[in-house]
Amino acid sequence: CCPLPQPAEADAEAAEEPGSWEETFKTHTDSKPNGPTSVGLDFSLPGFEHVYGIPEHADSLRLRTTEGGDPYRLYNLDVFQYELYNPMALYGSVPLLLAHSARSTLGIFWLNAAETWVDVSSNTAGKTLFGKLLDYMQGGGETPQTDVRWMSESGVIDVFLLLGPTPAAVAGQYAALTGTQALPPLFALGYHQSRWNYHDEEDVAAVERGFEEHAIPCDVLWLDIEHADGKRYFTWDPSKFPQPRAMLERLAAKKRKMVSIVDPHIKVDSAYRVHSELRARGFYVKTKDGGDYEGWCWPGEGAEG
Repeated sequence: CCPLPQPAEADAEAAEEPGSWEETFKTHTDSKPNGPTSVGLDFSLPGFEHVYGIPEHADSLRLRTTEGGDPYRLYNLDVFQYELYNPMALYGSVPLLLAHSARSTLGIFWLNAAETWVDVSSNTAGKTLFGKLLDYMQGGGETPQTDVRWMSESGVIDVFLLLGPTPAAVAGQYAALTGTQALPPLFALGYHQSRWNYHDEEDVAAVERGFEEHAIPCDVLWLDIEHADGKRYFTWDPSKFPQPRAMLERLAAKKRKMVSIVDPHIKVDSAYRVHSELRARGFYVKTKDGGDYEGWCWPGEGAEG
């Protein structure tokens, strides 16, 4: 019917698509100085039928094929009531994929902090266990192979292949690249009670009594944002938590600890010492124009520290 557009024509058409040079979400507009650019790379993994990793997604341990649907998305989001068995992005992004078989294990570490999509396809997708067994008995069938496509909206291709050949070796090679985590304090390995939200000191005491009455071990109690004075982090609500030191001492007497939440968005309030000091010393995250990056969250208008 019609001739296919030449590469230059296709590029020109893509540059005119909505969202090519900027994207808007609610009141925030994010510009794209280089236009509709991206980087990507395909990997073929012959002999590997099972791949894992690229957390966090509310999905099965083994990554499913994404043919005919959305790729797995790597983009940090705080999603309330997220969907199960969905490749949508969630709280964290770790661009590490593991391929495992009975003979060996390898890893792909895609070092790119931009929004990233990962497509997974397999030549054994849709085949039942019986069908695979029949292929094996007949001495035919394809060698299992998984193909993985990585796509990032910006940056450069910087990828590490971790050749294993065991899961422990892959973990060691990954740790050699990124560094290892410090050993946690002993109390951090115990049971933590965390929820939104304990309303006041009496509420905390009632929860602790419940653990005592039911003989349930508990090492740490967590407080969410309502403990703070007007959601100003590093403060205490004077009416709900008038004696925080005494509350902490009661917990410590029973060898328990407390964690109070501190989020990175600091309330914009000239009377708030933490905000005033961060702004004066230039510690806030900056926009491309050099100003303080501000958004809207639990405290209302907040700047990102």
